Amino acid sequence: MREILTELGLEDIPPVEVPERLSQALKEFMLSNKRFLVLYGPTGTFKTTAVKKFLKALAEEKYAQSGEVGCYDIKFVDFVDMPRLWQEYEEVFYKTKLLAIDDIVFSGLPDSFWLKLFSLINYRYTKPYKTIITTNHDLKNFLTGEVNFFQRIASRLCDENLSMLVLSETNYRNPSRQPSSSW
Repeated sequence: MREILTELGLEDIPPVEVPERLSQALKEFMLSNKRFLVLYGPTGTFKTTAVKKFLKALAEEKYAQSGEVGCYDIKFVDFVDMPRLWQEYEEVFYKTKLLAIDDIVFSGLPDSFWLKLFSLINYRYTKPYKTIITTNHDLKNFLTGEVNFFQRIASRLCDENLSMLVLSETNYRNPSRQPSSSW
């Protein structure tokens, strides 16, 4: 099972308790007709850990039921690794039933990558596949101004008909730190 979890991107999960609010949001998302779940908030607020723990439990459950689970069922990928992994995993990114993209950052990559990412998000927007996104950005801030790939991606991910946006505020790295008023 360890090798399978590594293939799915679900190794090395910190042993911390995830806030019930995030666990509940993930469960509700899976039972809904929504296609996107966006967990956003400051660094250190359980977003990645919540997603990895949830996906690991789903993978273990699927394996226990059917004896197999693969990257076309569940795939977790760090956003910073996507440009490097694109050629090898492009079909998986498009076709996996449940894709999680961790820590989307809207800067620092060439337009050619943003075009690929928009194409992926747009494809998954039109198909019955589930996608979980974590980010430090409040995507609604990208919905105004000049039209660009960030805005087009954010418009898909913020569509209230097909998306759930959940703010993650509890900081486990520094519990006494309060979220800024901008969240």
